[in-house]
Amino acid sequence: MINPARDSRAFRDALGLFATGITIVTTRARNGEPVGLTVNSFNSVSLDPPLVLWSLMLGSPSEEAFRACSHYAVHVLGDHQEALSTRFAGSREQRFAALQTANGLGDSPLIEGCLARFECRNDIQ
Repeated sequence: MINPARDSRAFRDALGLFATGITIVTTRARNGEPVGLTVNSFNSVSLDPPLVLWSLMLGSPSEEAFRACSHYAVHVLGDHQEALSTRFAGSREQRFAALQTANGLGDSPLIEGCLARFECRNDIQ
């Protein structure tokens, strides 16, 4: 995990891994269920302070969970992770089935093996 307060170069390098690729964004719903989806609308907003932005369609079944969460994780995928990207774009019931995750900030599910991962505090405006 990158601590941008201590290592702005690592934060910049990790952002550079996302050319025009795909991410998976994960959090926990209020009932504790993991929530995640494939997202390609991920952008760096600022290096100091470190800020990122991603977009979610209004009315999405995941909207409530992401509006209510304290934290979420953005996973930058490599080209070898197309199946994982497709999985998180498909049926919500199958996204986390048999997928081992760790717990990050705010109990957000963390997927291993990604090119980069950002654990973020939610600041919806």
